[in-house]
Amino acid sequence: MKTHCFAALYKFELIKIFKNRVAVVTFLILLVYAFVQGEFEIRGNVSPDELAAYETVNGRVIDDELIDELLEASDDMGNITGEEGQAYKNLSEWVSDTVGYGTAFRDLDADTVYRKRDETILDAYESSYLTQGEIDYWKAKENGIEKPFVYHDTAISSGILEGTANYMIIMLLIIAVSLAGVYANETQRRTDPMIRASVNGGGKLYFAKLLAGMSYVLCCLVILVSAFISYVVIRWGTGGMDSAVQLYRPFAQLDMNMWDLTGILIMLLFFGSMLLSSFALLISNISRNALASMAIVIGVHLTLFALSVSVPISARYLSQFLSLMPATLVSSRLVYEFRLTDIGQYLLCYQAAPILYVLLTAVFIITGYVVYDRHQIKSN
Repeated sequence: MKTHCFAALYKFELIKIFKNRVAVVTFLILLVYAFVQGEFEIRGNVSPDELAAYETVNGRVIDDELIDELLEASDDMGNITGEEGQAYKNLSEWVSDTVGYGTAFRDLDADTVYRKRDETILDAYESSYLTQGEIDYWKAKENGIEKPFVYHDTAISSGILEGTANYMIIMLLIIAVSLAGVYANETQRRTDPMIRASVNGGGKLYFAKLLAGMSYVLCCLVILVSAFISYVVIRWGTGGMDSAVQLYRPFAQLDMNMWDLTGILIMLLFFGSMLLSSFALLISNISRNALASMAIVIGVHLTLFALSVSVPISARYLSQFLSLMPATLVSSRLVYEFRLTDIGQYLLCYQAAPILYVLLTAVFIITGYVVYDRHQIKSN
């Protein structure tokens, strides 16, 4: 009698997920959406003519000369006044974001723009309740950033960043639909006693289901994100992706470009999807009801996001913990998370989060095994 059948169990559980029509249809709809998003994430914000106009300003140093040109092309509030000034439209928005919307443009020069940026960052230190050690850390980071910045519009690069970040909520949908029934279905179909009575009906089956569920989620993540980014690159190019992240998030103090930030988002998507998958599988294991599992997984994710924007920053540890959750962290705004995690050395938010996700995933997997084992005993 063959007793080592883990590979066969894994294959069988994976096939069961692929036979879930709701899961497959959901994936196919989201795959189509990836291409639609790749088109309109850019075209919905800028026309081809505007992109061509921006090329005349791209690659220029943001200094007094460029600021003077912007002032000539705009009114006192930074609004572009003539058709010939459209090339400065995104630059005007960047300057307004940096110096503060509503600030008069009439007396602006490059020194004022960079000084206003520094003042806003100092205010962020205070509002984030940073320790002196954290402040010193960020000041050292700031010294490593090359200035003045070389301008490039962010029409394409911001589209790639925001489009990539959107895949956290998309993965939540896939995980909720695909994994809610992995453990629950055996109970709902009343096949539990028969399966558990088999030679491999215990721990091996638990881990086969777990691995199949996570494999499916990872496969979906790779295909969807690859489809989106590939479409954007082929359709629109990679303009601005090699530029400093400060051209999109002016108060960032990290020395990285848009490609670097996109890579960080994809890394967080990977670990965040694993965390959500392990949680969804645990809830499926506990509730033994697919619809209840789906509702709980989505509800918890949205609740954590709501809490992250509701809990005051003064509640440092709780607020920071919530800010590290995938619902909040997977965003280009992570570069504005100045709070650090001190484990003998400082970790940035995107460095600390994967460690936290791995630990929580391990807790969910171990808890799930205990629950599965006790349910097996109860069933028998």
